[in-house]
Amino acid sequence: MTQVAPSLALARCLAPGALTVADNMALDDLLLDEPGWFIRLTRWAAPAVTIGRFQPWPERHDSFVAGLHSLHPFGVTSTGPDSLPTVRRVTGGGGIVHGQDLTIAVAGDCPSQTFPNRRPAEVAACISSILANLFETPACSRAGDDRESSMRDIADCFARQSASDVVVAGPEGPIKAGGIALAFRNGRVLIEASLRRDLLAADPDDDLQRLSRLAIELGLQPQRWEQGNSFLQGSWSEEIATRVSNRFGNPDWNRR
Repeated sequence: MTQVAPSLALARCLAPGALTVADNMALDDLLLDEPGWFIRLTRWAAPAVTIGRFQPWPERHDSFVAGLHSLHPFGVTSTGPDSLPTVRRVTGGGGIVHGQDLTIAVAGDCPSQTFPNRRPAEVAACISSILANLFETPACSRAGDDRESSMRDIADCFARQSASDVVVAGPEGPIKAGGIALAFRNGRVLIEASLRRDLLAADPDDDLQRLSRLAIELGLQPQRWEQGNSFLQGSWSEEIATRVSNRFGNPDWNRR
């Protein structure tokens, strides 16, 4: 691993076992409120969907749900054998089917030395550029004009275009290989990213090493990886359960 100066901010590196979609979103939300820096690898107990904070509930006729029998809010009974539990994130963006993607989260202070300005476009562009350089497949940040606001009615994150997209070259132009979503609260930022393993040749065996490199590129000193769910006990377990009960496992929150 690349050596970093001891004066750099420490980053706790978290790799819990597979969690439900509601527990995963509750943990990310908790990291937004906890002090310090966090780099987190997300694992999924089962295929699931997350939708953006301001996104309308995807209906059957939306392009995002084409090929899916149905979606149902986490916390209610499935509407069919192929229906996917769905949770509303606290970050923006569009809907994502999770299970086969590389999902990560970064949480820390903003403004800070890492992110000097509390400007969403700057934070997203920084993460996008770094992520694009972490893979063997040639990739880059889309850059250019941000069309996100004009595409809010497109439910599928990977059918929308943002300047912070991670893209790879395709026969008819750039193909979106990664999407980034942000949330700000009380001088902190939460960054959630979903990356397509198939387009980026992202081997799961390399996940922890790749995320450690992400921390270093952000000017942070990654700590030893905390794997398993032991660090989720005690007060964190209680906080996650409370946030699931009040928000991420609440059908009114998820479907509103």
